[in-house]
Amino acid sequence: MRSAGWDEAAWAAFARELRAWRDAGRVATFWWRDDDAGRPDPGFERLLALAATTGQPLGLAVVPAWLTPEVAAALHEVPPRVTVLQHGWAHANHEPASAPPGAGKPKPAECGAARPAAAVLAEASAGWARLTAAVGARALPVFVPPWNRIAPAVRDGLTAAGYRALSTFGPRDPRDVSGLRQLNCHADPVVWREGKRFAGCAATLERLRDHLAARREGRVDPTEPTGLLTHHRDMAADFWGFLEEWLTRLRDHPAVRFPPIPALIS
Repeated sequence: MRSAGWDEAAWAAFARELRAWRDAGRVATFWWRDDDAGRPDPGFERLLALAATTGQPLGLAVVPAWLTPEVAAALHEVPPRVTVLQHGWAHANHEPASAPPGAGKPKPAECGAARPAAAVLAEASAGWARLTAAVGARALPVFVPPWNRIAPAVRDGLTAAGYRALSTFGPRDPRDVSGLRQLNCHADPVVWREGKRFAGCAATLERLRDHLAARREGRVDPTEPTGLLTHHRDMAADFWGFLEEWLTRLRDHPAVRFPPIPALIS
């Protein structure tokens, strides 16, 4: 029985791109990040079960201020391929409610330019200490800014604070000189302004295919794995159905590999 939210025609188009990689003697690399963990949630339990069933590596972006003892205990029991990334500090917006005339509406950010970089970095360090105290070596020094937004001054201070990688959204910038490994996502299937609905299988696979094709053709960094971003707290049944089908189909595909996340930041 086909999973809810699946589109076989959309998969066929996606699979043609995978064949192009195979025909070129190359392997298409992927990675999977899920945001906003830290509090007990039915979606969290389902997420961990799916990661265990499919065996695919999962980078779980945990909000340190949200982390409860129950969630920390659960993270000690998950398979080794599930790793913890740091999702800011408290997922709190610090941008002003309004902007000067003509500047457009400010976009939410916890790690933006509204506060001194030193204050943001101090929160980040406190969050890292909280994460490592709770989950130990399962936490990787990867910083995931809430809303995928970070001010340049904050970004440039992450290396000195001990982080090895930064994960935001979109193809990574080869001109970046911050000293951080960039490990980004390229498809977010949640349509946030329309009731958090699933964008659909076809739209999601097309976004992933676009990044794969750009890598294969050298229009973006060909070594950056193509990243899918999920949000277990905000996923409807059709999104869950798509995710399970996609992960399962890619698991044994000859042209696909999901490298362990520690290897992606080494």
